[in-house]
Amino acid sequence: MSIQASTYTNTVTTAAYTQTATKLTAENVAETLSRSTDTANRDVTFSQQGRALASSDSVYSMSTAGGTKSLDLSTFFSPPELDGVISLELAAQNLLLPSAANVKALQAHISSIFPGFLSANGIAEAPAYMRFDDAGQLVLPADYAYAEELKSALKDNPAMARELQTVNALASHVAAIQESEPFREEAAGAANQTELDAIIKKYSYLFNDNRTYPEIALLFTKDGTMSITADNEPMV
Repeated sequence: MSIQASTYTNTVTTAAYTQTATKLTAENVAETLSRSTDTANRDVTFSQQGRALASSDSVYSMSTAGGTKSLDLSTFFSPPELDGVISLELAAQNLLLPSAANVKALQAHISSIFPGFLSANGIAEAPAYMRFDDAGQLVLPADYAYAEELKSALKDNPAMARELQTVNALASHVAAIQESEPFREEAAGAANQTELDAIIKKYSYLFNDNRTYPEIALLFTKDGTMSITADNEPMV
């Protein structure tokens, strides 16, 4: 190949490479800018969500199966749906654990929203108490004048019904755990098998198939502020 031909070939190759590199660089810049914009948008969204959570009166620190989380209880009981089906994975991760702190948080949140719920549904006063039977059915005082109206309102507002059922269930678990605490403490301090056997015998009623559990009641003032008792004793 002549020097002129070689020079021409190198010049064309260099020009083509430069053109290709320039194109790739432009595409990379555009892609980088696009990614940066997407990241910035996500950061803004997350930041907005964080600020919304921080400023919400309905956000509580809750113990869940996925760890301690700041949850907005005003939306927590209306979970998002995927194709009409609640995400089981999301539900499992956000499962509330039976703890006194969780019961206290739910009690506080319900007390803050139940008066407005009653007013919005034209219910003049709250029942003296609510209970849930073994089948999960709501039990109200026989003389409560707005029983049908309240049941209808809860049917139309499943998030409110879920929150009441949840606080009742968690309170029941917590009360049972608290009832067995003396057994656990004494069993942990047993010096030998003989002492442990005596402790197990002492608390054998805890392991009986016919064991009775503490009766949970959700008590309300007339305006709708709630407190919780287990066997007529305040829980939190």
